[in-house]
Amino acid sequence: MALEFRPINADEHFAFCMAFRRDAYVCTFHSDQGFSAFIADYEGRMRARLADPRWYYIHIWDENRIIGQLEFKSFSDEPATGYVHLIYIIPDYRGSGVADAAQRYIETRLLADGCRAVLLTVGQKNERARRHYRRWGWQRVGRDQTLRGTDIFRRSLTVLNESYPV
Repeated sequence: MALEFRPINADEHFAFCMAFRRDAYVCTFHSDQGFSAFIADYEGRMRARLADPRWYYIHIWDENRIIGQLEFKSFSDEPATGYVHLIYIIPDYRGSGVADAAQRYIETRLLADGCRAVLLTVGQKNERARRHYRRWGWQRVGRDQTLRGTDIFRRSLTVLNESYPV
């Protein structure tokens, strides 16, 4: 596997973004009920954020195939803390180490941007994702009051810790 992390080209690949977002929503909530409201004006938000260097919209490529998507930013309501909006890997590549490579990519970018911690939300029923995050040292810090059925996880980025999965 020869992974590459490339900024999303919304003109050429927006259909992938929508499909990945839908599947991620179903993984989180076990249904696509409410997805339309959740994704309203997604393209507009993405295009505006692509011009802001604090936002990252990344496709993960294996040779000529898009196999995943990352959406994160180097700021949040907490000082020196980034926020991950999406780590998505297509089903064929889940369990192959791509999610670990994505974690390292996100960590490297956020550390370079001055972040010392990172937050994300994860579905309470998405046990596969929760196991992955716990393995990487993420800790549950509470429930997300804005998104039903999700918990907030936090992870310190104070040093690159080689004890996490490689």
